[in-house]
Amino acid sequence: MTDNPAAEVVTRTTIDRAVGVLIALRGCSPDDAFAELAAHSFRFDVSLVQSARSIVAAARGMDSANGVAGAAMTSAREDWGSLLADRRDPFDHVA
Repeated sequence: MTDNPAAEVVTRTTIDRAVGVLIALRGCSPDDAFAELAAHSFRFDVSLVQSARSIVAAARGMDSANGVAGAAMTSAREDWGSLLADRRDPFDHVA
């Protein structure tokens, strides 16, 4: 635990959002999504939080200019770019 509980909540929320993105993209379990996120972090030598921020940012159509480290963003595009490109906009039917 850190001395900053608010930072822990933000960190956990970011990881939970990333897990949710992976669940939506892959149709996998939360455990499998977290394992994929952790494997990405290890494979690209970025922190788990950086991995989480990068996939959430990529899913939102953001890039490194939006506060996500360049290496993490590049690795997110490498691992998940094709999945994100293939997703259907859930709001494309809204007038």
